[in-house]
Amino acid sequence: MKTLQEEVRWSLTKYALLPVLLLMLVGLILVGASWKHYVVNLSDERRMLAAEVLAGEIHDYEERAERVGQMHIDPAALYLSGEKKAELYAYLYHEVNIAHDGTMFFLLDAESHMVLGNRDALPEHLMPLNTSWGILRRLVRQEDPTAEFVLRNDGLQDLVIGSSMRGEDGQLQGYILFLVPAEYLQKSIASPYLDFVLEDRFGNVCLQTGRDYGSRLHKMAVELHGSDHVLTVFHKQQYYVTSVPLAAGELTLYTVMPVSGLLQRYALGISILFAVLAFLIPILLISIRRESQARAKAVAEEEARAVAISEVRRLESQFNPHFLFNTLENIKFMVRLDPEAAQRMLVDLSQLLRYSIKGKERFVELVEDLAYTHSYIEIQKYRFGKRLVYQEDISEDVYDCLVPRLIFQPVIENAIRYGISADGVIRVAVTAARQKGNLKVTVQDQGLGLPEKRLQEIRQMLSEGADPAVHTGIYNIHRRLQLLYGRSYGLKIDCPAEGGTLIVLTLPSRKEGIDI
Repeated sequence: MKTLQEEVRWSLTKYALLPVLLLMLVGLILVGASWKHYVVNLSDERRMLAAEVLAGEIHDYEERAERVGQMHIDPAALYLSGEKKAELYAYLYHEVNIAHDGTMFFLLDAESHMVLGNRDALPEHLMPLNTSWGILRRLVRQEDPTAEFVLRNDGLQDLVIGSSMRGEDGQLQGYILFLVPAEYLQKSIASPYLDFVLEDRFGNVCLQTGRDYGSRLHKMAVELHGSDHVLTVFHKQQYYVTSVPLAAGELTLYTVMPVSGLLQRYALGISILFAVLAFLIPILLISIRRESQARAKAVAEEEARAVAISEVRRLESQFNPHFLFNTLENIKFMVRLDPEAAQRMLVDLSQLLRYSIKGKERFVELVEDLAYTHSYIEIQKYRFGKRLVYQEDISEDVYDCLVPRLIFQPVIENAIRYGISADGVIRVAVTAARQKGNLKVTVQDQGLGLPEKRLQEIRQMLSEGADPAVHTGIYNIHRRLQLLYGRSYGLKIDCPAEGGTLIVLTLPSRKEGIDI
């Protein structure tokens, strides 16, 4: 039974906890999918878009600067020709005014003096221009076109793109510079979901949107530098960082997405999920244990019921062999002395035996069971003659009550066997009546009764059960009634003061059979 209970518990546990664990798995999958969609994919998508915008801006102005550089214009000659100066100014203004981005242009001669521009003078953060460093140094070395970021006094950095201007003989004649404001670049890549940081190959922060991710020396924060698709902590906040190289590796664009709030929501959701699981699982386990115990108990009860039915049928099949032997011996002698009486005894005995093995009808009406009990009395009268006095006092209103087959015969047999009075007469009286919803049947003899010790032994046997090896007819009847109807029914025995032995059977007063 323990194995069955464990099997039932395991089955219930598996099918009860499986949906809970599946719910937990689905929750974790949803968290992972949310992270993938709202963090990883969004960062990759915005980074690619911003990289395309920046790369496009740099490439576009490099092409413009290269076209101007290839025009073979001598900036010094513009001092002498106002017409050519106006024509070149119109062309350059058209080039920078297409995007309306606030871009400035400056045409310099070979000595780095401004010849032409859409501003009256060079911005302070470009001064002084020197061919020994910065963008002009690279242009002198014919690194055309070239681009670099120049730090402003307010901490922002403008993008400067330039190209050298040379004559047909290759001699340096001047420079063309385009200055793209930092505000325009920031606006072109800004996103409400994350920030961007543009870093050069020396680790300097050239451009950024949102909060400041650099150090005092305008260097990229070490917590973020070199990060790509990682979760990092910066100033006690968590960020998801990705990166991509630009301008042939000269620049690196980072996306920095703050995820502290999102991770807190994930943690809260997972905590709630685990809290719910921690609350549900004990309840499920307790319910599973109770259910497994209930099912095991039901199986045990069914098994006990089957055992009880088997025992009832075994008790039903019992018939006193001494009665059969004595009856057959009487028939043997009466065949010679009184053949007709022997024949009647055989008929009564065959009816009684046929009734005892009667099919599946285990409950019969009281009047039917009494009829076959009378066959038993007739056989006994052939044996004892006038010494046996049998009386019945049974109300007709209980004739249709259903009783187990042959429930009276063993009790009456016991009364005949031990009920011989002092004058040698066997007096047996049977009564049956309804009492408080039950059927009360009494069988009383006028014999010598039982010694007090023997009476107590029998009562103890009826109360506590008997050794199977020493079962008696009285105990079998008691056991049979309790198996059929419960422990509140059964048999009681008493020895009245006037003498003899009194047996009382208590069973339900029913008119319909019991399906067991």
